[in-house]
Amino acid sequence: MIQKVLSFVEQHHMIDRGDHILAGVSGGADSVCLLLILVRLRETLGCTVTTVHVEHGIRGEDSLKDAEFVGKLCERLGVDCHVYHCDAVAFSGEKGMTLEEGARELRYRYFEQLQKQLSADKIAVAHNQNDCGETLLFHLARGTGLRGMCGIVPVRDNIIRPLLCLSRKEIEAFLRKEGQGFCLDMSNFTMEYSRNKIRHQVLPVLEEINEGAIEHLYQSTEYMAEALELAEGLTEAARASCVAVSVKEPCVAEATGETGTAAFSEKPCAAAQQEKEFLLKEQLTEQPGLIRRMLILELLGECAGSRKDISRVHVEQVLGLFEHQVGRKIILPYGMTAQRTYGGIRIWKCGGRETLSAGNGNRREPEEASAGNGNQKEPRMPAVQELKPGMRLEIPGSGLGISACILEKTKEIHEIPQKKYTKWFDYDKIKGTLLLRNRCQGDYFIMDSQGRRQSLKKYFINEKVPAEEREKIPVLAEGSHILWAVGYRISEAYKVTENTERILEIQVNGGCIHE
Repeated sequence: MIQKVLSFVEQHHMIDRGDHILAGVSGGADSVCLLLILVRLRETLGCTVTTVHVEHGIRGEDSLKDAEFVGKLCERLGVDCHVYHCDAVAFSGEKGMTLEEGARELRYRYFEQLQKQLSADKIAVAHNQNDCGETLLFHLARGTGLRGMCGIVPVRDNIIRPLLCLSRKEIEAFLRKEGQGFCLDMSNFTMEYSRNKIRHQVLPVLEEINEGAIEHLYQSTEYMAEALELAEGLTEAARASCVAVSVKEPCVAEATGETGTAAFSEKPCAAAQQEKEFLLKEQLTEQPGLIRRMLILELLGECAGSRKDISRVHVEQVLGLFEHQVGRKIILPYGMTAQRTYGGIRIWKCGGRETLSAGNGNRREPEEASAGNGNQKEPRMPAVQELKPGMRLEIPGSGLGISACILEKTKEIHEIPQKKYTKWFDYDKIKGTLLLRNRCQGDYFIMDSQGRRQSLKKYFINEKVPAEEREKIPVLAEGSHILWAVGYRISEAYKVTENTERILEIQVNGGCIHE
């Protein structure tokens, strides 16, 4: 069996002569087998072996006994051993992870810390064919693509897995032959964890169907890895012909010290973080479905900075935009937006600004990035704000403020101001919460005394307001009913009349507004 592992290591070029290998050893059967085999092969491979053990603080005295076991085993084998103690329960809670995820995160942190400290070359972990089969089934059950069907790969970056050529039965048979004991982690037998259910309930049934099921599952992951490599090459070629990339630079104005948003540029501003915008060209529709989806997933992950919450449904939403009219827009995770354009599909990230929600169940669209003068300040609404009488709100990034007050109607107060940025409303007609926000789907005005409605979108079109400007216009709304599109009209339903008793006066001032 040692020869089998040696051939596997050489096949995947895991270890070079002179390498310093850190072996992660928990004390379980798999990791003990890994350590024994690496010690046997270190002269043949010309490598140095050091052990690292992470005691997670999960199982109390049993956990400490495992650490002691590993230390004594390493002493007997003449291998340096480094033991780290941590609190995986507290760490997982702080990070919002499952205990399994948190323990793994901590484990690899310590592995990498020691690797840097010792200038080690590789980190060896003890995954075997059973682990790979469990991972494949777990991914398939949750839904996955080609990458997830690759299971556990033999080499990824500086992580090597010399035992992936062995099944758990082979490992346990080897330890029995060697007369080598190991530790049992009883948490591996509880059915609280999905992987344990696969390990103890699913895989045994598959082996009843075919005794070679574990090996066949592993072989399938190898085939998938080859298919993934081929698909990635085709995806890269498709990217070259079907994707245009622009870089948006947050610009720093040297003269005034003010920040703004620069137009797309090839030269980055100093100390500024680049944001990429992608255009998926129409040619992408000519590519095979797999390549289209892989490319979109790649671009979404690159735009977002992470693939964690990006799923197939988001990829399909983007792909579906090719079937829609120009202007159709969808909201994606991480503040991303995708929009159908004349040239294809534009994907960009909205600078971390929030997607707006007025609390009435409607999805709010984030504002689009400006491609105008980097020093120009414009009204922008990164969040919904409640406006109450007697208070003033700042419109972030605009230099503007909006305030509200109540006036009792008297004989002296009778002339309604005809000003663009000062408006009066009948306060007693307002029954709900007043929200200052961006426009959203379903917004409308009451246009006349007969109660006829007009959508805010149609109003902007009739007023010939450019599409790129509409996202920047703050609106004051009660639900979907627009009282005032700031700088434009108000709704007929809230107008002051001779029967009005209390007037709500709204003023916008600051910046370049002078009334």
